[in-house]
Amino acid sequence: MEIILPLIAAASIILLAYFIFGITGFGSSIVSVPLLVQLYPLQTVVPLIVVLDLCASFYQGKKSFKQASFKELYWLAPFTLVGLIIGVTLLLDAPKSPLLITLGIFAGLNGVRILVARNSTVDKTISQFWSIPFGVSGGIFTALFATGGPIYASYLALRIHDAVRLRATMTAIIFSLVILRLALMIITGLLLKADVALLALVLIPFMAIGVWGGTRAHIGIQLSTLKLIYGLILVLSGCGLLFREVF
Repeated sequence: MEIILPLIAAASIILLAYFIFGITGFGSSIVSVPLLVQLYPLQTVVPLIVVLDLCASFYQGKKSFKQASFKELYWLAPFTLVGLIIGVTLLLDAPKSPLLITLGIFAGLNGVRILVARNSTVDKTISQFWSIPFGVSGGIFTALFATGGPIYASYLALRIHDAVRLRATMTAIIFSLVILRLALMIITGLLLKADVALLALVLIPFMAIGVWGGTRAHIGIQLSTLKLIYGLILVLSGCGLLFREVF
């Protein structure tokens, strides 16, 4: 029972996280990691999510990459790389709590902004030069905590006003980031542990069911509905981070 109950809980978490991923193209890490670390060590959870994200983004991406806005990816890529380098450097000696509190505030405020403006008839488009701060900050938080998704979602929601392209572009970004995280996990040896491999094998079917269900659920979804989901994820994840770090 000591093994089975945590597995049942983990399977439920993965099912929910990847259902959301199937609908929106992101959100699996920020939904699952805070819950899974209550069951397993962080050193197990982080590489586990890398494996599951790789499978999920490849499955979803091969169907939607054609709709992705690669122009946005090209703008974000160099600044994301800068952020990843900064993040790895910070990981060595920077205090984590202030950074997580900053991310929580940022995600929560942007979620509120998206919720307030989701039904607006005027689709405001920000300049591509905003890819500099968003790309750098997204890279930093991806390197530190694998939670850069909300930052990229905040940026793309102000750049792309088509639900299909928005979701496809988020999937493409997550896939690219997962490849980079996978390389780091292999270099550090975190992916070479037997417990990570076994847990991944058990949970992959639940990930697949979640992505399949979310992918079917998103068909015909309106942009305002997608922004509602994005906004709620950002607000809840921001509040969750703040609650965990402050209390």
